[in-house]
Amino acid sequence: MTDAELQFLEQLYRQHYQRLFLYAKAIVKNEHLAEEAVQDTFHIACSKIAEVRRSENAAGWLVQTLKNVLRNMERTHSSLYAALQKHLPYEDQLLGGRRDEEDIELLYGGILTEEEFRLLRCIVLDRDSFLEVSKQFGISVEACRKRFQRIKEKMRKNLVL
Repeated sequence: MTDAELQFLEQLYRQHYQRLFLYAKAIVKNEHLAEEAVQDTFHIACSKIAEVRRSENAAGWLVQTLKNVLRNMERTHSSLYAALQKHLPYEDQLLGGRRDEEDIELLYGGILTEEEFRLLRCIVLDRDSFLEVSKQFGISVEACRKRFQRIKEKMRKNLVL
């Protein structure tokens, strides 16, 4: 990225961050998830900086990208939430109970480890942000994202989603 592109992106960030954050927070009702959505939006803008600069309405481009990020977050959450609910015993679906280690092994043995299931549960069922989960597991945010991505792939490959 050139200095001019970096300066352009920094200016966009300073001008529009607060508005994008408030919009995302109103949608997801969670500050940490809203922060992640806005950061993802600017990450996409970094990778498509030429497209953003060519846009007649860079602020509109950011808003549309944020909407897409939020939609993708919700779609991922919904599909994984439904899969988890489908594969939990009936009592857990009704009561929202937690499974002990033996039950997790019976349900997901050979698919997910206990730690993977805990991470998945934090993100999908508890709706914790990657930042919150990364702190809980003592890993970086990017490592948390990558683990979550690998867990999703395992779930897609081994369960009917």
